[in-house]
Amino acid sequence: MKFETAHQILKGIPYISEENAKELYDFIIKNKLTNLLELGIAHGVASCYMAAAIDELGGGKLTCVDLLLDSNSAFNPSIETLLKNLNLEKYVEMHRLKTGYNWFLHNDIKAQTVNNVCTPKYDFCIIDGPKNWTIDSSAFFCVDKLLKDNGWIIFDDYEWTYANAATKRESTDGITHRSLSDEELNTPQIKDVFHLLVMQHPDYSNFKIAVDGDWVWAQKKKTDVKTVTYTTSTTATAMLRNFVTRVRKKLRG
Repeated sequence: MKFETAHQILKGIPYISEENAKELYDFIIKNKLTNLLELGIAHGVASCYMAAAIDELGGGKLTCVDLLLDSNSAFNPSIETLLKNLNLEKYVEMHRLKTGYNWFLHNDIKAQTVNNVCTPKYDFCIIDGPKNWTIDSSAFFCVDKLLKDNGWIIFDDYEWTYANAATKRESTDGITHRSLSDEELNTPQIKDVFHLLVMQHPDYSNFKIAVDGDWVWAQKKKTDVKTVTYTTSTTATAMLRNFVTRVRKKLRG
């Protein structure tokens, strides 16, 4: 399915920007990634774009994992509804667990293990869950066992903090904000997972950090020289270009 076709149905539904969605879609097509894992899905909009890319490639599978929905869920429309509207259900395997995605990873590692060796299966993974050090640091090491060599991992919410979330609600994904220390509230925990664990891991390189966005990327590729690329969105670049143009006009009188 072409990106534009999917976008006509998905536009306006949170929480992925059109720019990030297009980057994700194009990346999957370019690298022919056909076995994908997404941990944390919200409405499943990113999931649908990934399923559309898989369809465009001619086949593959996206495994999505999230919490069980309750009757008061804010995620309406749900991923199931959106996939049905796009006729892409056949590419997505949905798992909903009471305690979240780390127990799914436990079961997946167990299923992939023979004679104490876990065979990797995924080409690509997005981690976009509670944004919590305890949960997502563990998730990274579990995903590492399941991610193939040269595979890619993305973390969302790079700069997110519980302190900012606390202005809107009392808890995030089952974690009550008032139970956290001031340090835990104010620390961007995904940022620390990425810098203290992913970037220091000997098997990861080719890091990409979106300085004005929420995504950070890393490739499971062992190398002596690790590179870090800082990117800005085309929207931000255009805004900066327009600002510079206005300043130059003012200076010229």
